[in-house]
Amino acid sequence: MNRPVALVLGAGMGGSAVARALAQDWFVVVVDRDEALARPLAESVGGEWAVVDLLDVTALAGFRDDLLARHGRLDAVIHLVGGWAGSTTVDVDALTAWDAIAPGVFGTVRTTTVVFRDPLVRSDAGCYVMVSSTAAGKPTAGNVAYATAKSAAETWVRGLAHSFKDTPARAVIVAVKALVDDRMRAANPGKDFPGYTDTAALADAIAGILEQTGPANGTRVDLTEG
Repeated sequence: MNRPVALVLGAGMGGSAVARALAQDWFVVVVDRDEALARPLAESVGGEWAVVDLLDVTALAGFRDDLLARHGRLDAVIHLVGGWAGSTTVDVDALTAWDAIAPGVFGTVRTTTVVFRDPLVRSDAGCYVMVSSTAAGKPTAGNVAYATAKSAAETWVRGLAHSFKDTPARAVIVAVKALVDDRMRAANPGKDFPGYTDTAALADAIAGILEQTGPANGTRVDLTEG
């Protein structure tokens, strides 16, 4: 395997844009819980796909070991797993929202950083990228569950960055308000989507981050600024 290997976690519209942006220079492996999303995306970029429970450390470690046995390397992990649930205020619905989204937003960051850390350290320029939300720093009564989960995930990734100290590896956080693509615009004519980040811009940003001249370990890139 001559090309570096990038693992894209999440085959939604953000993951799709990132996979396509990386495909020319990277060998892309797409992971999603839905084969109907993962398979066609991977096939369209000449990569591989897998359905893996990202909360199951044993299954995830088995997937990692198989990946390394076949390719001999892992150079980037891009975490695009998410979900959203809100509440009217800080009430029982907020607890329900937390239970619904915390595993995907926060739990999968914990497991994937633990399982993939060592291969990234062994890479010449390993990088873990987490796509977060500006809501992490702006909790409200309605988004308290989501903001807390994203904030916790960012804290965990900053801890990963600290663990990369004195190694070639980096951990970088990318923050967006929300994502938008052409299909969303077509489905909502006349809507402005203020503050949203186009998936193409997200993909370009992540491609730049993965370059060896990209942001330093522990950097948080806010794509809503400017």
